[in-house]
Amino acid sequence: MVERHDTKTGFEAAWDRLAERWSAFRERQRERARAEQAALEARHGGEVQHHSPLHPALAALKWGGGALVLLIILVLIFFDWNMLRGPLSRYASYRLHRQVRIEGNLHVHLWSWTPRVDVGGIRIANTKWAGGGDMAKVGHLAVSVKLLPLLGGHVRLPLVDLEHSSFLVVRDMAGDSNWQFNKTASNRPLKLPAINHFIIDDGHVRIDDARKGMHFVGTFSSSESTTGQGKGFALAGDGTLNGQKFTAEVHGAPLLNVDQSRSYPFTMDVHAGYTHVAARGQVTQPFDLGGLTAAVGFSGRDAADLYYLTGLVLPNTPHYEANAQLVRDGEIFRITGLSGTMGHSDISGALTVDASGNKPLLIGDLHSRRVYSTDLGFLFGSKIATPAPAVTRAAAASSPGIGLAGDTHPVRQTTLLLPDAPLDVDRVRQMNADVRYRAASIVSSDFPLRSVRVHARLNDGVLRLDPLAATLAQGTIAGHVKLDASRRVPVTSLDLRLRDIRLESLVHLVRGQATIEGGLEARAVLTAAGDSMHRAASNANGSLTFVIPHGQMRKAFAELLGINLLNGGLALLTGDQTQTNIRCAIANFQAHNGIFNANQILLDTDVEQGLGRGTLDMKTETVNLAMSGEAKSFRILRMNAPITVSGSLSHPKVGVQAGKALPQGGLAVALGALINPLAGLLATIDPGLAKDANCGAVLAEAKQKGASVTKRAIAASRGAVPSNPRLQTTPTAEHVARRAQIPR
Repeated sequence: MVERHDTKTGFEAAWDRLAERWSAFRERQRERARAEQAALEARHGGEVQHHSPLHPALAALKWGGGALVLLIILVLIFFDWNMLRGPLSRYASYRLHRQVRIEGNLHVHLWSWTPRVDVGGIRIANTKWAGGGDMAKVGHLAVSVKLLPLLGGHVRLPLVDLEHSSFLVVRDMAGDSNWQFNKTASNRPLKLPAINHFIIDDGHVRIDDARKGMHFVGTFSSSESTTGQGKGFALAGDGTLNGQKFTAEVHGAPLLNVDQSRSYPFTMDVHAGYTHVAARGQVTQPFDLGGLTAAVGFSGRDAADLYYLTGLVLPNTPHYEANAQLVRDGEIFRITGLSGTMGHSDISGALTVDASGNKPLLIGDLHSRRVYSTDLGFLFGSKIATPAPAVTRAAAASSPGIGLAGDTHPVRQTTLLLPDAPLDVDRVRQMNADVRYRAASIVSSDFPLRSVRVHARLNDGVLRLDPLAATLAQGTIAGHVKLDASRRVPVTSLDLRLRDIRLESLVHLVRGQATIEGGLEARAVLTAAGDSMHRAASNANGSLTFVIPHGQMRKAFAELLGINLLNGGLALLTGDQTQTNIRCAIANFQAHNGIFNANQILLDTDVEQGLGRGTLDMKTETVNLAMSGEAKSFRILRMNAPITVSGSLSHPKVGVQAGKALPQGGLAVALGALINPLAGLLATIDPGLAKDANCGAVLAEAKQKGASVTKRAIAASRGAVPSNPRLQTTPTAEHVARRAQIPR
């Protein structure tokens, strides 16, 4: 504590100086009067002139003014300043809209070039909504000010001594603070007058922030000595932040003889759950927090958790570590030289936060050189794996191999394919953003994704990803997504197009050869309501269209569309890699409340024409499709059983709807038993009466529905020559036909 001046000694010294000055003033007045009288007598021959009538009035005024000044000085010297505690408290209460009380003594020391005020026992009442009590208590406050700079409008404080103080900061869910003294909150940084010597002894602070879930209790102090062995400024404390342990330490240089022309160094170390932030920097001008620079390092389990420390709404990410340079210029924060990792991927760039408006505005340009697809979940709202519902687990397939529909094997899918992490709409409404991100190279073992580019703009709760573009090994995905979180339930609308996707890049090679080749075009136009990707898909409405204008596929698989055991099955067993043309293919789904009904599924090849039907249920993420094939030429050993795709979306199961073939099988058994074993083959004969589809009309209709089909592809399909309806078989099948003596 700074030693207080002896009040009595100060009074005696002031009185002595005043008496000396008054005696000197009276003596000068007497000398002047004698000189004037002598001059008058000499001018008029010793005759004394009488004073004018105004002279006594002026003399009285002169003496009265002097007496008034003397009275004011005496009052100031002997005045009991405690008499002003009430008026000062009422004035402060009026200005702060809080009850202010001065319970201790009030001393004012005026007779100095650095006047000082000592106040004891200050209390500021808290608001009722914040719990009542006191929001600030100060045991003793001493402040001195330089008089000459103050007359010029500049505040210079040689001393600020704060002792035994405690402060309570409360913020509710709406963002209102008990330290907000007017209706319009300001984001302007704290700026104190220049202080040469700042002493803080036994300071306490408590923060209760309902919006961030913060409960913090800390102490702060600034202990220095003139010998330079003080510890400097220190703030340390702990508590909880969003239910996680929270600790904070801030250290600064000693606040003794602070030079306003030199920056003030500080360090900060904060732990909040899995989040760690460390900074080392300097305040450009001491006591003006509006200007600072710092080297910052931060790491954590999820970047979204930085919201509780910064108020910035960031996407969910894997574990991250990064370093950057932070510069604050008033209400503008610039983060430059950002470099770090997110999961196994790198990330770098620059960010700017403008806190001058009602909502912070985040502007950024981020990029990655090499990204692993597993780290890109933040683009799709993923956070953690969500357990799949029982109906989905029951429908999940045990393997992607061919089996009979209805088989009950152990379930493999235990989590949903689409992320179900809920969107915090309250956070989204608290910030605006304009951020660009691009990933130059993407490593993926499941999908041939090569690069991603997205421009995200968030304004008043409405998020737009436009453009959202990705390149594949061959082909592109482009479009835009809009998420309106200004409503109670967020609404998502999207329009995405797939162009020039090569089918061979999506399938695994068999003996070095792709089972299907050609171009894939697709378009999705959907609108959905839901606060997660899965819930939105569960309520989706719109259309989903896939088109293959032309291509090739392994002939054995085409034959199996109609369960052609002779041509297809034997070709698979012998490893026959013969290809057949895909004349065209289309799959069009209409979505209503999350159920995608197949309006049209067509696969037209040179040997078979497949027609399908079924649904995709996005509520349970299950698929139930069936496709029946019709031969275009004579076939034997052909079963009339549809191929099925069922189970979960993440683990679909390909099977055969065997029940449809039971009548055909029964007829074959009866003919074989009653006539001749070979006669049983008659039940498996297909005369091959299917015709080529009008692919030109099919593709034109798909284009009208928004599919990315080129006019050239439509023209080529219309000019295609129908295939020859003669029997097309493999050598193995011809050998079997000769043995059965069936004419071809």
